[in-house]
Amino acid sequence: MDRTPKQSGIVSVPPAQQILDALAGPVAVLDQTGTIIAVNQAWLGVAQASGLDGVTHVGTNYLAVCDQASGVDAPCARSASAGIRSVLAGAPSFSIEYPCHSPQQPKWFQLCASRLDCDGAPYVVVAHHDITDRVLIEQERQGLLAKAHRYQEQLKMLAKMSTSIVGLSSPGLVFEQVTDEARQIIGAHWAATHTVPYALWPSRPIILSVSDRSREVPRMALERYAAAIYSHVTQAGAPLRLVKAELDLWPDLQGIRSQEGDFLPMNGILAVPIASPQGGLLGVLVLSDKINGEFTADDEAILVQLAQIASVSIENAAKARAEREIRERLSATHEHASIGIGETDAEGRFLTVNKGLSAITGYTRGELLTMSIFDLTHPDNAETERACYGRHVSGDLQTYAHDKLCSRKDGTHVWVHVSSTAVFDDAGRFQYSVRVIQDIDRRKRVEERQALLVRELHHRVRNTLAVVEALAGATSRTATSMREFTHSFSARIAALAKTQTLLTEDYWQTASLKEMLLCELQPFEERRRERFRLEGPPVDLAADIAIPLSMAFHELTANAACYGALSVRTGSVSVSWDLAFTEGRRELHLRWVEENGAPVQPPAHSGFGLALLHRVLPAQCQARVQVDFDPRGFRCEIRVPLVVRRLVPDY
Repeated sequence: MDRTPKQSGIVSVPPAQQILDALAGPVAVLDQTGTIIAVNQAWLGVAQASGLDGVTHVGTNYLAVCDQASGVDAPCARSASAGIRSVLAGAPSFSIEYPCHSPQQPKWFQLCASRLDCDGAPYVVVAHHDITDRVLIEQERQGLLAKAHRYQEQLKMLAKMSTSIVGLSSPGLVFEQVTDEARQIIGAHWAATHTVPYALWPSRPIILSVSDRSREVPRMALERYAAAIYSHVTQAGAPLRLVKAELDLWPDLQGIRSQEGDFLPMNGILAVPIASPQGGLLGVLVLSDKINGEFTADDEAILVQLAQIASVSIENAAKARAEREIRERLSATHEHASIGIGETDAEGRFLTVNKGLSAITGYTRGELLTMSIFDLTHPDNAETERACYGRHVSGDLQTYAHDKLCSRKDGTHVWVHVSSTAVFDDAGRFQYSVRVIQDIDRRKRVEERQALLVRELHHRVRNTLAVVEALAGATSRTATSMREFTHSFSARIAALAKTQTLLTEDYWQTASLKEMLLCELQPFEERRRERFRLEGPPVDLAADIAIPLSMAFHELTANAACYGALSVRTGSVSVSWDLAFTEGRRELHLRWVEENGAPVQPPAHSGFGLALLHRVLPAQCQARVQVDFDPRGFRCEIRVPLVVRRLVPDY
């Protein structure tokens, strides 16, 4: 597959292997049997990271490896094998997305197989594109949606198990209402909830609810008493119920003492822990000084039930806050993603869009929500898009991805990669489609540029080989010995190489006329006297004209060095040129004049140089050439029509 010219004096293009290694993604080239004949460095790196070092290198039959795959990777591997075989059989391309997890991290790739016909034989270029970021974003989005859905279902269950308390969204309000409801339902002069310090709770850890009789009791005194009960309950990890007689055994719980020293005895204590559904402690619900009688087991059961309701309600509030944060995070991810994301209905109309999609299309969010995906599809891709989306909605094609042209608001078109995933309900009815749109216009332009350069390379190689063949034939006919042939042929190949260098430096497009002349005349430059003079406007010559002209300049310079003005120290060469319009097209008019050289005489026989001037230039460049063997100095005039736009042929 490597057709790079060998070392022969010609400036070579990079070898095929270097071009493959320059590609960022893993790439392999398969022959018609599916055997790997070339891979790049990225391919070797992925193979080594996947534990396949030495398996997928050159010489391995890629199709056989896919066919022999086992386990969870087998279906994807066999699909890839079938797709590659279809490309070898004539299909233009094939692609499939698949997981390829390494021991360090999960990875996903898209395999793209493209057909390559060379010398009548089919080949397949297999490229693997890393789509891990896109997959992870989609997985995170789906995970967040699933998590939000689970929270919503839990909230519904909690709503059925509670009354107004469960509907409260603030933990502080829940604690306040539970504290107040507990005091009133059971009948106590005061109640308190001592919460565990937490960011969601009220700023004051103790919430009080008191009857009219206890309003005169200092709040600080009640809080100290509640803190003492909280300490006992948290240490025991169980409810605490004490009648008035039992308080004698608990000196620190017998009553409340104010700052003035007044003592208010308590008529029993009832306290239960508020445990979270996960088992942690949220706080302690305390009742004291029962209005009628002593606290009973039934009172304890009611208080336990209220604590459970409080626990469920607080969990409900925490879940509601978490759900809001998830929605906000999901919305932020959706909105600030560097790709376009949208949801569409069965008709293809947009239901939601993000800023990324607006940036790609140029339409505002409001404008996009009045449009469908077909309004953004280029006419060349409309039929394919409608067919795929129809199968998408019907369920035949749950996911699909392709590259297409997207019509922008300003009338321009950009290449995008579209990945569409359908969402169905439990009954299999289509709900909406999630579309991820990535701008790949720059990549497509680069690919088109690469294709142009490859066609130019093919064209240049063919032309160069033809020129070399002609040089060899012409030199052999005029040379009188092998030494003369070697010298003349090498000099002419060197002149051709100089022009090829100029062309290569400008991406194989044009070469400067002045630079071409300097390549030949620069070796004769002297500081003390002017050996040559170049005068004329800047002119860039297309390769089809530059190569034959460079050969002509080489022959003129060689003749001047051997027989003409450059063969003596006093001689000089003057080259001038200008541009003119002749019959509606631009024409280069170049004059080569030698002065103060050896006397000039017409040659005894016509050599390669005259053949090049009189036959090759007119044939290849439509040039008109006049030579004059003036005894005072050789003269040559060349008139060449310039091409406006060079067309590179397709191969």
